[in-house]
Amino acid sequence: MAVFELRLNNGLRVVGSHIGGSGVEAIYMFYNVGAKNERDGIYGGSHLVEHILFRSIKGLEKSIDEIVEGVGGYFNGFTGFDTTAYVEVLPVDKAELGFMIEANRMVNALFLDNEFNLERSIVLSEFDMNENDEEARMSLIAARKLWDTHPYRHMVIGVRRDLEGVTRDELYRYYRQYYHPSNAVLVAVGGLSEHEVEKLAKSYFGGLSDEGLSGAIEPWDEEGAGVIRMSIKGSTSVPRLLTMFKAPGLSNGQGFRAQLLTDFILIGDRPLAYGLTAAEPISVPRFARLYRLVEEGYATSVSAGHDLTLMNGPYEVVLRGVKDPDKAFNRLIEVMLDKPTDDEVEKARLRMRARLGSSTDSPSKLGQIYGMGSVLANDPEYLIHAVEDAIKLGPGDYVRHVEELIRYAVVVYYG
Repeated sequence: MAVFELRLNNGLRVVGSHIGGSGVEAIYMFYNVGAKNERDGIYGGSHLVEHILFRSIKGLEKSIDEIVEGVGGYFNGFTGFDTTAYVEVLPVDKAELGFMIEANRMVNALFLDNEFNLERSIVLSEFDMNENDEEARMSLIAARKLWDTHPYRHMVIGVRRDLEGVTRDELYRYYRQYYHPSNAVLVAVGGLSEHEVEKLAKSYFGGLSDEGLSGAIEPWDEEGAGVIRMSIKGSTSVPRLLTMFKAPGLSNGQGFRAQLLTDFILIGDRPLAYGLTAAEPISVPRFARLYRLVEEGYATSVSAGHDLTLMNGPYEVVLRGVKDPDKAFNRLIEVMLDKPTDDEVEKARLRMRARLGSSTDSPSKLGQIYGMGSVLANDPEYLIHAVEDAIKLGPGDYVRHVEELIRYAVVVYYG
């Protein structure tokens, strides 16, 4: 499908694609702001802002849910390490509502005290759920050992002391700093023509002034310290072993492509778009290489996963039902390093082609792919091209990549 792009005078980037015969339009607004832009005192602020922006907004006569669901549409929002995004999927004849909502959300959020306090309490409840989840707690511990000052060392949900201490005015200033046209990408995919998208974008966003900060940062990382091993005592009935590596982000094109091949060999898959929901760890299927650890008795189940990130990001492998953590970790590394056969690589290529097809079969998925590529790589089709290039890689590329991947890791045993 052909992708079109334009930029308004105020700096707003508009990306779209017309799908003939589509009865819906997916309208995304991506902002170049996330955990990577936070600082001490406001960790978790990007996610809290996202929550508040579903509350009172000047210029909207009804709530967002009433507007969208009232015409049979769907809406959502999500915050990551690098981006914050909002989406409405609407009947194509009601698509203008999405442009109207996002234009007002960009500049007219009210941050009412009672709504700010309510959303803070909701986010703190989510934080507590993570604290009480064994594997989420293991992830947090591992990330804080893998990095010292890097923003990826914190979960996107943030830090409790900051969530409790940040004021309404501090968070409103953060919103005004990063929510403006030149720090955003509007994506529209579906039944609207290029002309219709351009007309609606100019009508609703063309008059907005552009004042604020750029959320773009220069990618960076911290040198690792080899393999760090830790143990946590607990009352769990299922001992777990979490190994966290640093997987290349989109700023490392060659590494990211090799990671794609690695994912399809080790864990059998790598979602590129999640429809309208957040990513979840992949439960490794029987045909994938890491399932050997289950077949050989080192674990009773295994899962793995990582999100799309700008920089080197946390890549987790979780083994459950582990009896001997040292043997399990050593076997994990052996399995990862084993050079794949030509047949194994060819099967991975077939799965990559299938995943590419299933990730581009709807306006909502395409909109997410175009938005992430635009914000993180300045190319709406970056992810599509990355998969196409990864399909061309071979066994030697896999081995070289894994050898680099395992240089730094944090291993957490909970038992």
